Amino acid sequence: MANIGAGSGGTHAAPATGGAFDIKGIAWALFEWARNPYYNVIVIYVFAPYFAQVVVGGGAEGQAAVADTIKIAGFIMALTAPILGVLVDKGGSKKVPIFISLFVLGLCSLMLGGIRPGGAAAIPFGMTLLIVGYCAYTVSELLHNSILPAAGAQKSLPMISGLGLAMGNTAGVSMLLICLLLGEYSSTVQNLPGGIGALSGPLVAVWLGVFILPFFLFMPDRYGSIGSWSKATLQTFSLPNFRIWGNIPVLSFLASMVMNPAVFVVQKFTEFPNVMRFLLARMIYADGVAVLLTLGGVYIAGVLGWSATEVIIFGITGSLIGAVGGLVGGFLDARFGPKIALIIELSAIVIILFIQLSVTRETILFGLVPAGHDVWNGFGTGYFTTLADVFYFLTIVPAAISIVACITSSRYMLIHISPPDRIGEFFGFYAMAGSVTVWIGPMIVSAMTTYFNDQRLGFSGISLLFVAGLAILLTVKADREPEHAK
Repeated sequence: MANIGAGSGGTHAAPATGGAFDIKGIAWALFEWARNPYYNVIVIYVFAPYFAQVVVGGGAEGQAAVADTIKIAGFIMALTAPILGVLVDKGGSKKVPIFISLFVLGLCSLMLGGIRPGGAAAIPFGMTLLIVGYCAYTVSELLHNSILPAAGAQKSLPMISGLGLAMGNTAGVSMLLICLLLGEYSSTVQNLPGGIGALSGPLVAVWLGVFILPFFLFMPDRYGSIGSWSKATLQTFSLPNFRIWGNIPVLSFLASMVMNPAVFVVQKFTEFPNVMRFLLARMIYADGVAVLLTLGGVYIAGVLGWSATEVIIFGITGSLIGAVGGLVGGFLDARFGPKIALIIELSAIVIILFIQLSVTRETILFGLVPAGHDVWNGFGTGYFTTLADVFYFLTIVPAAISIVACITSSRYMLIHISPPDRIGEFFGFYAMAGSVTVWIGPMIVSAMTTYFNDQRLGFSGISLLFVAGLAILLTVKADREPEHAK
């Protein structure tokens, strides 16, 4: 198993070689196949609803408990991700902390199987496992992104990045289907305490343990500029730039991050204005993407009156098609560069969003075409029978492709414009931004919905995030040749 980089000597990493479908490129992408089902199954669709409704007891209390876990984990990562990013650029083997983070993630998933209703400490223990697991997931994402330059030649990185998201989406849907089939048709699972809700955690742990092996066997390691985690830690926590107040390096560093975050961010804008402008743009439009993913089901259920089953079918279809989006994003990055790719993808999202907003139960295209009549019987199911239903359902094809392509291009854009010795640090900011501002999108939708008393007008507020992010993106400089190839 090859190692790339400093070892203990502290030299810079040698340029990697290989195509998108070489063994190490596939091994890098298989990481997302192994890990991403955690988010789909545990965080969104299976365990979290089970925990809220069955373990906590449903209602506002259950929703609040799950929301609190995400909020607390987001706060922890907002404070620690930039520090970890600095350490990643300087430290030793990246595979060591990757293994640790995935071990913690798998252990938390496995232990979720013991969270049953009525347990004396089920609620606080379950919340703790969700918080720790979410943090481990985010840390593993930061580390995995930072090791991408070792997965192949520079020209192959866009496709490798896209392949990872494509495989991650496919794995997430595959695990969801496994959970649905076991939950619906297995009497053994149905008779278990907690059913598929409790079993979902161990299933994810087994999936992770089996499919992560190729990553550790075939993906080359990569070292930071110092090549030692202990030396990197000592140097990071004694940087004079972080001696805002006090004489103890650790306290001084933490003070600058916690008590004076604005000073820290402004400092980075001064040092790396181009990269920080992109991170600001991405922070804004990523909030729009988050709202589309998290509130989209609520929107279509309210505006079109779709049942829970129809919403789930719509979501699974979107995830499957999104796998194509990962490859499309990789192609656009390689063909036009990540900045042009992002402009295309964000513009497409805005156009598709307005087309979706034009649909009501009775009409499409803002009332121009009557669409409340049935056009088929949904294969006898009664699902998606009206012209409005069919029209809106078909918008998931370009929407899912554009959204996942945008996520792919965003990841590669950061690698493309970042100094090669600061990639980990900026992926720390990348992770932090999503945690700090995740509330902005829902706030805009809530405020506009309340003010206009109209669900469609309220949801249209998302477009402001995409337009604002796109406007800032236009000011970002992205040469055809990436920084790590200069």
